[in-house]
Amino acid sequence: MTAAEVMINHPELRNIIKRVIINKSMPYSEIQNNLIGKDMKPIDILRCKLSFFGASKYDPKSNLWTRITLFQGAPLPNELWKKNINDWLFPNLSNV
Repeated sequence: MTAAEVMINHPELRNIIKRVIINKSMPYSEIQNNLIGKDMKPIDILRCKLSFFGASKYDPKSNLWTRITLFQGAPLPNELWKKNINDWLFPNLSNV
């Protein structure tokens, strides 16, 4: 049976099959950690999640919380006209 046929015949499995298909071509689309393991630290997942929001320069104070910087170096509205304005996330050291 193809994935499409399974999704048609068993719509309750659709989201599972979509995740499997996505993971085949994008292996980092899922957290690859044992989330219930004794060595798992919530701070690791928090850092991953915060990176999607533009967080950088993590400063963990403990395993329970962290301090972050959001959008450091991002252009201000009056600077959006500048050339190469999208290079602010990882600036060259000479430009910092």
